[in-house]
Amino acid sequence: MRVPPRGLLLDRRAERVDRVVAERLRSVTLVLDGVHDPHNLAAVLRTAEGLGLQDVHVIRGPSGFRPAAAVTQGADKWLDVHHHADAPTCLRALRQEGFRVHASLLADDAVPLDELPDEGKIALVFGNEHAGVGLELAAACDGRFRIPMHGFTQSFNVSVAAAMSLHAVISRRRARRGGGDLTGEDRAELRARFYSLAVKQHRRLAEK
Repeated sequence: MRVPPRGLLLDRRAERVDRVVAERLRSVTLVLDGVHDPHNLAAVLRTAEGLGLQDVHVIRGPSGFRPAAAVTQGADKWLDVHHHADAPTCLRALRQEGFRVHASLLADDAVPLDELPDEGKIALVFGNEHAGVGLELAAACDGRFRIPMHGFTQSFNVSVAAAMSLHAVISRRRARRGGGDLTGEDRAELRARFYSLAVKQHRRLAEK
């Protein structure tokens, strides 16, 4: 008789999976536009997972997508990473899901981070380490935002900017309604998937 994944986990591990799933968010997502440094990619993914996001969107850059495994510490396996060939394809996919898209940009019309909407689906876009968000993508977004700066430094590293922005947006939303935003069906599907991943992780550790 085959034992379901839940039955192969210690109760405390299964309970942790249940808590994580209950806090998962799909109404907030992250878009990486051509970010190519492996450590930055990995740091952003780890932050996104740690803050409770489920989805991350990646617009393919010239260097591909190679997050540093030593930095992600396996965080990426709990995420759904969606790859897009270009910016228009990514925007179409997000808007079909009902997202409003806001680009992180140093521009006169960019609103402060704390003025981003607290309700509805929102996607935050961050550009690569040198050029930032592409001009075509920035022009097509629904809005632009900036992190207020109070020193001589004019910008943050992309992984730091993403962490600060996500934390601010997610904290306000959790304060308003608490917990995650998955449907019952989505929670059940994700819980089953995470049980299986947790069992595989346990087996890999046992084999070492």
